Order: sequence, then C-alpha cells, then structure tokens
Amino acid sequence: MNIELVEQTSKFEHGADLLVKKHAGLWTFRRGDFRAEWNPETGIGKILQSANPYSADAVLRIVHTLILARQGGFLLHAASAVRDGRAFLFSGVSGAGKTTISRLAPPDATLLTDEISYIRPDGNGFRAFGTPFAGELATLGENVSAPVSTLFFLEKGEENRVENVSKDQAMRSLLRNILFFAEDSELVNLVFQSACNFVERVSIRRLVFVPDRRVWERICSGN
Repeated sequence: MNIELVEQTSKFEHGADLLVKKHAGLWTFRRGDFRAEWNPETGIGKILQSANPYSADAVLRIVHTLILARQGGFLLHAASAVRDGRAFLFSGVSGAGKTTISRLAPPDATLLTDEISYIRPDGNGFRAFGTPFAGELATLGENVSAPVSTLFFLEKGEENRVENVSKDQAMRSLLRNILFFAEDSELVNLVFQSACNFVERVSIRRLVFVPDRRVWERICSGN
C-alpha cells in the first residue's frame, strides 16, 4: 500500500460528516479535514488534508477496514495485549477503561494497542496484531501478533470479576464496537459475517473491574 500525503494549508471544515464511497474501482474518502482516494488494485492512494495531524491516521483506519472486510477480519474499538502467547482484547465505549487496563498490564505483557485492535481470521480462530493506532497512551503497538484468547467487554465496578454473556449480547456489543465506514452493502455483509464467526469461535466475557493490577489475574485465568 502506497499513500501519497499532500499537505493543504487552506482550512477544511472539521465537523463535516465522513463519506466513504467506491466508483469505477476507486475508493474516495471525504471529511471536513481531508479528501482522499485509494485504488485497491494498485494499493496506491492520495490524501489532500489540512494541518490536522490525525487526518492521515483516520484515512489509514478507513483503508484497513476495507482491506480487512475481504479478509474476514475487522478493526475493533478495543485495547489489546499479549501475555503468555495469548492475545486479550478489551472493548467498550469511551471511558469504559481500555487505557486503564493497558496501564495496569504486567511487565511481561506486550501492548498491541490501547485504542483500535486489528483482527484477522487465523485457522479456526482469530489473531490480533499490533497497530500504530494509539489512544490516550500515545504509544504505538508492538509489531507482533498472537491468537485471540478472550474478548472482554469492560465495565467499572467495586470488585474484579468475570461474567458470562450470551451469544446475542456478545454479538450486539461486538457490532457496536466494530469500525466500518463504507456505503457498500457487499462489504457490510462480509463484516457482519466476520462478526458472526468471531462470536462463534472466540470466548467473549464481561470484565467488571477496579483500577488494580490484580485484575490481570482474573484476565489470564478467565474467572
């Protein structure tokens, strides 16, 4: 993938809605702070943007949602880390505790991201990869990967405990946290099928926690 970045000094309207559409084999992306295009056949794209340092990051996220859709994967609004050869994902709305869980990770855990997790199918399961998409920690994920052991939906509470969730609950929560922006029914259906496969193949639990490092004992044991 080769994306050419073009700085633009004139102001775009940052509050404008995002538009992601495909025409004649070329994807076009528009938001208040950028205009971009990407050719999936050649892997070449261009960005015309304002001075906003996050514009290129946003375009890269969009491009990878399109790539992953055809690979059976997706980007997930979740922190992720590897410990003992297993990847653990932590998803939830802003403020649910993704960055907190990342900060509490023990020294032998490897952070993949505290913001956006990169998920691809791997044999009968799924695999999580390190990403450059950083959140509050402003730290790039390590360039490693591991099979996904468990996805935890986060909830702050007065004690550390792991709870079961039904398949229906897991599916609803997962779909709320998958990133996808394109107006394309074929790709939407592919992402939906990927989510169904994920729910069937990966352990999904609810993690109620307090900001204490001992929560990682619950995470790794799964109970």
